[in-house]
Amino acid sequence: MKYRIYFLAGMMLTAFTFNAQAQKPDLKKETIESKAMSAPSNEVNELKRPVNDKNKRVEAAPKKAMGDVFGEEYSDIVVDNWSGYYVDIYVNGNYRGTIPPYEKQVTWAIPGNNTLYAKAPFRDGSYIYWGPRKTATGYSYTWKLNP
Repeated sequence: MKYRIYFLAGMMLTAFTFNAQAQKPDLKKETIESKAMSAPSNEVNELKRPVNDKNKRVEAAPKKAMGDVFGEEYSDIVVDNWSGYYVDIYVNGNYRGTIPPYEKQVTWAIPGNNTLYAKAPFRDGSYIYWGPRKTATGYSYTWKLNP
């Protein structure tokens, strides 16, 4: 009887330890605020929306909690557009979609260090932009774009 209790206690401890190790680590959360800039920039001039992605929007956030949308392997980036402009989002120079005015949507960044830009192009060829902002894996970012 005594050994059976020790055995059951040992099994429960092992199960508890295994379950504790299997839990997902907490992502660190960080809010980044940026003000729009209108001075020309060579890096921003090179950011172009692909011709075949005219109406692509940044992925709408699923019903899950923001910051856990694309999984542990990626950094979630919640882009909070407080401007009155349609804003194109770029991660490492790659177009990720367009966010309408006054909306909040989620995109992602690959593991490692990443560079974010947001660009609101106008019909006359001018633009305003936000960035560059640097991000790192292990964080869930909220990027607030102020006009």
